[in-house]
Amino acid sequence: MYTTIACALLAVLLLNGWLMYFQLKKRREDSSADYKWLFDGIPTPMYIYDDQTFGFLAVNDAAVEQYGYTREEFLQLKITDIRPKEEIPALLKFHEDPPEGHVNAGRWLHMNKSGQRFFVSVYTHFTLFEGKGARQALIVNIDEKMRAEQIVSEKSAELEHMLDSITDGFYALNSRWEVTFINKAAEQALSCTREKVIGKNLWDFFPRSREGRFYEEYQRAMLERVSVHFEEIYAPLGVWGSMNVYPTNDGIAVYFVDITKQKKIQEKIYNDGQNLRAIINNTRDLIWSVDREFKIITGNQAFWERVKKLTGKNEDEVTNADFKQEKVNFFFESFERSFKGDAFSIVRQREFNGRQIYEQLNFNPIRDLHNEVIGVNCFLRDITESQEYLHKTEDQNKRLREIAWIQSHHVRAPLARILGLAQLCELEDSPNAQIIPMLKQSADELDQMIMEITMLTSAFMDHGENARAALPGQIIRENQQQ
Repeated sequence: MYTTIACALLAVLLLNGWLMYFQLKKRREDSSADYKWLFDGIPTPMYIYDDQTFGFLAVNDAAVEQYGYTREEFLQLKITDIRPKEEIPALLKFHEDPPEGHVNAGRWLHMNKSGQRFFVSVYTHFTLFEGKGARQALIVNIDEKMRAEQIVSEKSAELEHMLDSITDGFYALNSRWEVTFINKAAEQALSCTREKVIGKNLWDFFPRSREGRFYEEYQRAMLERVSVHFEEIYAPLGVWGSMNVYPTNDGIAVYFVDITKQKKIQEKIYNDGQNLRAIINNTRDLIWSVDREFKIITGNQAFWERVKKLTGKNEDEVTNADFKQEKVNFFFESFERSFKGDAFSIVRQREFNGRQIYEQLNFNPIRDLHNEVIGVNCFLRDITESQEYLHKTEDQNKRLREIAWIQSHHVRAPLARILGLAQLCELEDSPNAQIIPMLKQSADELDQMIMEITMLTSAFMDHGENARAALPGQIIRENQQQ
């Protein structure tokens, strides 16, 4: 009886065991089916591969679609077959000691069946597949993103190259005043390198850059979001810049032209102008210049004093209409002559308060770089005193001529007769034989003296004639009271 019961219990246990076995087997099959459904149905490419042989063990539908292989073809391949050759060394290195947990393997370049390459992000972890170690990988296609980044990078490189190729300086600052970019021209002008300055605070890297208008204008562009333009010198380097500052999304962009040479030229021009002004103002002669429209370009102090006296106006007020037409016609005619390239001098005679005034005028064309006449430089000097001196000299010469004529004719004629009579005298018959030679000698000496006086008189008269000949031959006489 006990044997029968034991057998019955054993049979029940065996039956339950078989039931539990089949239930567990069904659960495993259902779980495997669920896993397979999830693996195949996920829209992101996934595959499982042997981490020793690199052969594919399983691929989902999304992987089949993305890579172009059939599932059967896939299972004949290795993971090295979907990568370009240049990527394989990095792949092998990654598998030298791969982590078992989930890991972001980074960006890789994959290749489909047709050979088309594309960028992916790979996420992988260790798993068991059919009882053996394997790795499961999830593939995210980032090709469009990478291509877009590459285009942006290429455009940035192109922009950087373009900014480096220009001859003017450029640099960019973020909202923290850190240098984010600087081109070669700016490096050269500011005596720095981009490796040292990029990422540095501008005001710290160039400690004296807060001097002048730099900080004030940069801050105005940064805070008010407006464009500003100014000129300033960076004193430590002696560099002048024409600065253009523009607001950007995260700071400002600074474009500047090195105008140091121009500033030095301007300074030299100014100093030369000051020196020239000091020279032309250091005389009472009138100096001025006009352009081809007869407008006064410049004049010295003596000239503007004469203008003020004639018109009652200052240099910034006077025009040609302020002068009486009949009194400026002479000058306009002279200007026209000089506009044709003629440089000449004229002596003008005019009457002022009952006195004859003489003025010497010089007109010289002003030419540009192309040798074109663009104006006339004028010089006026009062030569009344020298003219009066010449007139006195002429009067003296006239008297000297009269004296010389008297000497050479009235004085020398009787003397010549005395010399002739002395030659006729017979010394033996004369009781004054000793006196006659002495008288003859004295007459010769007197004749020599008269000749010397005549020569000196002629030389003095010639000197006066030469002095007058040195003046311009043309004398313009005008009847005017100014």
